[in-house]
Amino acid sequence: MIKFTTLFTAILLGFVISTSVLADNPDVGQMAPDFEITQMDGTQFKLSDYKGKKSVYLVFWNTWCTFCMKKIPKLKAAQLNLADDIQIIAVNTTNKDSVEESIEFQKRFEITYPLAFDHGKTVTDLYNVWGTPTEFIIDINGVIQHRDGVPDKLEDNLSEWNSILKSFTQVFEDFYYSSAGFFSVVTSKKC
Repeated sequence: MIKFTTLFTAILLGFVISTSVLADNPDVGQMAPDFEITQMDGTQFKLSDYKGKKSVYLVFWNTWCTFCMKKIPKLKAAQLNLADDIQIIAVNTTNKDSVEESIEFQKRFEITYPLAFDHGKTVTDLYNVWGTPTEFIIDINGVIQHRDGVPDKLEDNLSEWNSILKSFTQVFEDFYYSSAGFFSVVTSKKC
C-alpha cells in the first residue's frame, strides 16, 4: 500500500507541476504578456505601445537557426509592404549567440525589420520559448492570435487582427446611451 501511495503521490505531483508550467505558457486567446526591450538600433520597443494601434508580429530567432533564416524573406516583405498595419519585432533568444553575431547576421541578410537581443532571456522566458523560430501574432487588442502556424499571407488576416474589440463596459455604455431615449419615454408615462 505504501508503494501505491508513493506512486500516486509522484504522479499527482508531476501533474500539478506540469499544469502549473503550462498555465504560464502564453497561448492563443490569451492576453500577451507586456514587455519592453532595447532594439539593436538602441530604441525601445514596448508591446503595450501598440495596443489599440496595430497588431504585432513577434518572432524569436537565433543566428544559427536555419528555419529562422527561411523566415527572413517573409519578414522583410512584411516590413516593406505592411509596416503601417503590423509591427514586427524579432527577438534573439541569446542561446549560443552574441550581440556581435547578431549585428553581423543583420548585415549579411540585409534585415530591414527591427531586431532585439534578449539580454538575460527575460522576454524569451516570459513567452516560454524553447526553440526557434517561435512566432506570435498579437492583435490590436493585445490578444495572441497565433503561436506558431502564422499564415503565409499576413495581409489576408490584417483586418481581423486590427479590429478593436469593445470591452463589456463599452458595450454596456453604448446600449445605455442608445436606449436612454426609450427609457425616458417609458418612465415618464404614468400608469
